[in-house]
Parts: sequence; structure tokens; C-alpha cells
Amino acid sequence: MSQLDENTKKLAAIAYGEASALNLPAEIGGIAFAVANRARAWGGKTVNQLLSADPNYTYAISDGNPRFKRLMEATPEAIGKDTGMALALDWATKAIANQGDDPSNGAYWWDGVDFKTNYRNHPKVKDGFQFGDPAHNIFSVEEKSKPVTIYWKVRNKKTRKEVNSSVRGSYEYVWKSTAAHGKTIFWTHNEEYLTATGGKEYR
Repeated sequence: MSQLDENTKKLAAIAYGEASALNLPAEIGGIAFAVANRARAWGGKTVNQLLSADPNYTYAISDGNPRFKRLMEATPEAIGKDTGMALALDWATKAIANQGDDPSNGAYWWDGVDFKTNYRNHPKVKDGFQFGDPAHNIFSVEEKSKPVTIYWKVRNKKTRKEVNSSVRGSYEYVWKSTAAHGKTIFWTHNEEYLTATGGKEYR
């Protein structure tokens, strides 16, 4: 392994850095696939293009994550000799090629232990979330509903101001879990949220 594609190595480092130190295949693989899934859905972007479009997508790149740094600085030979890093590289290769099973079950996002430790202030808790399966509740936290109704807007002929018209849609929560492995929960957007807002699944 004398040469390694830049995007594949970056994805491997993200999966390795964001996963727990348990080095579980499904956890590392799920993160790799979640990144690759979102990149594919977002116009077929590369990993680097995805990170440029959403700089806050993964904090492993910017928060001094030692595992991310270790893999990024490692030679291909060193990666191949390390069980965890080799596992991450293997999953990154599969995820970019979209080959084999996807441990994230179609996710685009994930959360680790901060979902529990920062529960009260966590963005997904503030948006509202639901577990797709009770088994995904690995941190034993309470689901949160945040009911929202979206209206079509029309312009009042007399005042020329926009006012609510008919209901466009409503939703109870924004995020729905798709899987959980190790210390990581995987997420997509709730379909009702996308329908009501006209949002994109990958944004």
C-alpha cells in the first residue's frame, strides 16, 4: 500500500476519530457510510467537497481529535499494521464505493456520548427527535417532541402583507435514528419534517 487516495484517507480518519476507542466494525463502518451517503446524496460530492460545503459537519477535523490526527499523519504501511486504523480504511473504501452492507442503515449524521452529556443543550434535542427502534436508545435518554405546523403564505390584497393560508404540513420532530453501534447513534431527517418544510434530506 504505497499510495492512498486523499478522500479515502480523510474519510478513514473521520470514521476512526469519531468512533469510540472500542474499534467496533459496525460503529466505524457506520460513520464512514454516513459521510459517504451524505456526499452521494448532495450531488455526488467528494468527502473534501462535502466538508467544504458543511465545515461543521464533523468536529474531529477541528477539535484536535487525537485519533483523527494519528491516522492522517500515519503512512499507508503504519495504517495497515494497526487494527483500528486498518479497519477504518477498509470501511472508508467500501463506503465510497457503496459496496456491502451499510451499518448506519442509510444515515447522514451521527452522535456520540455528547448526546447524553450535553443532552439539555444538544441541537437534536432542541429540534425534537425520535428513536426508530428502542434499541437505538443506547444512552437511556428521553425522546423529545417539538410539534410544528407550517403554513403556505399568501399576500393580503389590502395590506400587501404575507399571511398564513392553508397548512403545508406538520411534524413532531426533526430527527429519527436509523441505527446505533458502540457509543454512536445514527440519524436521518423525519420524512414529515422534509415534506412540511420542503427541505433536502442531506441538509
